[in-house]
Amino acid sequence: MRLTGPADANAVEFDPETAELAVERDGTTLVAPSELPVEKLARQLHGVDWTEADVSVGDPVEVEETYELPKGKARERQHRAVERTVTYDHPDADGVVEVDLRAAAEGVAFRFRVTGTAMQRHTGDGTTLSLPRDTVSWLVPFDEAHEASARQQPIVETDGEYCTPGLFRVDDEWLLLAEAGADGDYAAARLVAAEAGMTFGLPGTQLNAHFPLETPWRVAITGDLGDIVESTLVTDLVGSAEYDDEWVEPGRVAWSWWSESDSPDDFERQREYVDYAADRGWEYVLVDAGWPRRRAEMPDLIDYAAERGVDIVLWTHWTDVNTESKRAERLPTWADWGAAGIKVDFMDADDQGRMQFYDDLAEAAAEHELLVNFHGSVVPTGLQRRYPHVMTYEGVMGAEYYKWSTVTPEHNCTLPFTRNVVGPMDYTPVTFSADAAHTTPGHELALSVVFESPLQHFADSVDEYAARPEAEGFLERVPAAWEETRLVGGHPGVEATVARRARGDNATGEWFLGSITAGPQRIVTVDCSFLASGDADPGDEWTAHVVRDEADGTLEAERWTVSGDEALDVVVPENGGFAARFER
Repeated sequence: MRLTGPADANAVEFDPETAELAVERDGTTLVAPSELPVEKLARQLHGVDWTEADVSVGDPVEVEETYELPKGKARERQHRAVERTVTYDHPDADGVVEVDLRAAAEGVAFRFRVTGTAMQRHTGDGTTLSLPRDTVSWLVPFDEAHEASARQQPIVETDGEYCTPGLFRVDDEWLLLAEAGADGDYAAARLVAAEAGMTFGLPGTQLNAHFPLETPWRVAITGDLGDIVESTLVTDLVGSAEYDDEWVEPGRVAWSWWSESDSPDDFERQREYVDYAADRGWEYVLVDAGWPRRRAEMPDLIDYAAERGVDIVLWTHWTDVNTESKRAERLPTWADWGAAGIKVDFMDADDQGRMQFYDDLAEAAAEHELLVNFHGSVVPTGLQRRYPHVMTYEGVMGAEYYKWSTVTPEHNCTLPFTRNVVGPMDYTPVTFSADAAHTTPGHELALSVVFESPLQHFADSVDEYAARPEAEGFLERVPAAWEETRLVGGHPGVEATVARRARGDNATGEWFLGSITAGPQRIVTVDCSFLASGDADPGDEWTAHVVRDEADGTLEAERWTVSGDEALDVVVPENGGFAARFER
């Protein structure tokens, strides 16, 4: 059985009798024939031999959906795919095992659906996908906080466990393996090295199967690097919110903990951060760990911020809200104070119980119209569509590592092609004052565009930003949610040049661009054809406000005139970068 997606680019080959699956892109085999774990699920959940089941194949169904999100890399999203369901029905079982196969314009996805009558304990699907032996991988070694750097290596040399998503190159095609819709009905997966392939492994704890059971989607995003970076397939596969999200507002966040870790309970200093955010037009201030020592004064600080048009986000440890009674006590209190949201920290686990916590907290926070930032977290799997007020996740080695080690430019240049593809990333960028930094000020400023997060926490002190008026002016204009995203150029670990269009009508809207590099000085050539999207013509003139590195380590702001049929050449120093704003 062959299932071909829109534009005939992606195809799934599936043998219903053997449950073997293969994935192709434009004739290149990206996933070699791999036996799906129908037998394992049938034995665990029904206690039957799947080879004796009756097999039926449903008719192809076209999937076409357009939806909007109040945040993220693109406002309007289109999901086009073709789906078929294969059903395994055993006469002695009290339910069936179904495999949903979906070939989309951006890749391929599949999941298992199992019906039954009584709760069962099981160890998950353990899907293993075989990859061609000449595949090259970019994989992040697994830890529970998902805070490590990717390694580039041949697939045949991989060993151990790795975080999702994993990036792979097969000939001239690219493949990103991820999952979508991992919630409290299951557990979050990690990629476990198999014989020239990858297994979607789960934590060692058993799962409770509440029927009907739907596993997360196993997702293969395919294409060139632009297709990978711009993909929204992970969120496309998750259902929409069942509540009004008009109160959800992305924004930039002033945050004192990174530069002044003792400051969250210094409310005079927090007022200075509020004042700075108000002057810059930033939407939020995050008051981090330590503020409960001044708990009685927090309503006054929130009122002070509200008078200046700034909202407050409050940090909390996950154990402060990990039961229904704790949530019933704290969430309405914080909402009554006027807090806009919460940063929930240190979950550091992927098992089913912790995933249930994510669901429970997201649902409770929505009742009180509180935004949520999950820190010390899993990697997102598209649930920010189901819960639009879940703004961002950490699940990344971010700028906080400068406080005790460093973050390499190569790491930064890999994230746009891996972790940030599947969902928002609370990296906390733009740290000019990090003593251990190997990057330039231009590189740091560019991260405000290259890395996407609907709550974009600018980590350095307000004094450091005020001391750099070129950067300060750029950060006054850069948004935290985007109309569309384009990869302009780059390669994992070497360079990432990303353009994003600000939300609003293209005739008056703006484009922002960030470019970061790792390695020697070079010229970055920016193909400006992205400016010709929407109702703009290639010959229309735009003013490019460019902030780049100077030789003495300072920043320089320049203004150039460009059009969509031109290229922009920028000299970038070692481990450097630049940021640009284009106005029509």
